[in-house]
Amino acid sequence: MQCRFYGIADSRFLVFQYRKLKEAYILASFKQRVQANPKRIVFPEGDDIRVVRAVKELVNENLIREAILIGRKEIIISNARAEGLAEHSFRVIEADVFAKEVRYRNEYKKARAMSILEDDLIAEALADPIVGGALLLRFDEADCLIAGLKNTTARVLSTGINIIKANRQFGVVTSFLLIFSDNPQLGENGVILVADPVVNPDPSVGVLCKIAEAAAYFMENFLGIKGKIAFLSYSTKGSGKGKSVDKMRIAAERTAVKLKNCVVDGELQLDAAISPSIARIKAPESPLKGMANILIFPNLDAANIGSKLVQFFGKAKLVGPIIFGLNKPFNDISRGADEMDLVNLSIISQLQCP
Repeated sequence: MQCRFYGIADSRFLVFQYRKLKEAYILASFKQRVQANPKRIVFPEGDDIRVVRAVKELVNENLIREAILIGRKEIIISNARAEGLAEHSFRVIEADVFAKEVRYRNEYKKARAMSILEDDLIAEALADPIVGGALLLRFDEADCLIAGLKNTTARVLSTGINIIKANRQFGVVTSFLLIFSDNPQLGENGVILVADPVVNPDPSVGVLCKIAEAAAYFMENFLGIKGKIAFLSYSTKGSGKGKSVDKMRIAAERTAVKLKNCVVDGELQLDAAISPSIARIKAPESPLKGMANILIFPNLDAANIGSKLVQFFGKAKLVGPIIFGLNKPFNDISRGADEMDLVNLSIISQLQCP
């Protein structure tokens, strides 16, 4: 019998391999659902090499029905050839098409309620590939959109709100991040949803309740996970005082009344929300018992910074931001994303489609 002794470098490799296997395991069911009914995704920043690399991965795994890349054709084709992606695997639309075609101009005018006197503004807006991608969704020529590699979240979000429009069913436009941890004891087999890291800077009690309802709907209807919602604070059950504490406590109480089928509690500190052992000490009466899979943060600062800390210090995998509350999936992605971030968000985006 031979034994092998692992050094530090070997151990790090094994941990890395374990994380990859765990992440693959968590995403496996999502991938299977997408493969059974793949969708059409438009990438307005199609001449970014990361898009071509992501499309190659999606095509190879049968995770996309059609990839629509908006951008300069010669650059996209060159990138595709360099990456070994067959040209028949995607469709290219030059960005200037939208300003030239009357139907796109008319649809944009309709979406923004603009008059013929504003044709110069319309032409300028249609030069933006994200606007063009949004119009493809309005014409049902694509099912979902992913942008943000070269553009700010504010630009992506404003385009979505102005052209795709808010879905009145939810009463809020918000955002989520999905955390995929290699610790199956956290959340739902390692999956935790964070809200709201992108859209609402300082949500009121009413908006927090709507965000929680949207998060629960997303988790159950798109991911098949029953929501266990924690409203986070620097206080656990009255251990601290302040307006923010009161806000989170009241929002939790109202949400618990509204969402009878979900477990809801707050205000809770993060450790009391996701650690059963700490919950037994800090919040022994909490119905969550330290097993929350949806974390509602008090404001955008906390959610955004907290997510980045998890990503860089905890080495967890983050998928998103996922914009929720528009009429069609219209998702933003970090400018620092790599091709696998695009692949993962493409999977989640397709799960949002009808």
